[in-house]
Amino acid sequence: MKKNIIKSIFVLSAAIFLTSCGKDKTNKVHCGVEMSAFQAMELKKVGNGGYTFSDDDKKLAADIIETLKGLFDNKYDINLGFIERDNQKISLYVIVPDDEEVIDKVSCYLMQHDFDGRLPETRNLLFYTDSYDKILIGIKTDTSAEEESAE
Repeated sequence: MKKNIIKSIFVLSAAIFLTSCGKDKTNKVHCGVEMSAFQAMELKKVGNGGYTFSDDDKKLAADIIETLKGLFDNKYDINLGFIERDNQKISLYVIVPDDEEVIDKVSCYLMQHDFDGRLPETRNLLFYTDSYDKILIGIKTDTSAEEESAE
């Protein structure tokens, strides 16, 4: 009986350690938080199912693309696609050159502007190269301040 209690405590401690491992290690980048590779791949998998654009989605996408290209005086071909969108969250593919400054400027703009209330508060961005052959980085809304206030 005593051995079972000790084993149970050990297993419980290991489970708590593993679930909290890295919880405080959020990598803040580009006005958001870097997604883990697992999160980025899960989001990519959601996107593989396709997205049906409404007329409002098409207008929002066109407005975002026009604004982002304007940030660079139309020097870069920037594009995007929707992965998912509802009232609480939007997830986007963002196609940009493999340039850290471009990624930073685009990400910060998308994280800090709501396009007249059309972008929900929670945002996920998967940055791809122009040739769409590799994920550059996944960035999500920084919710650490909300989590701290909830604790």
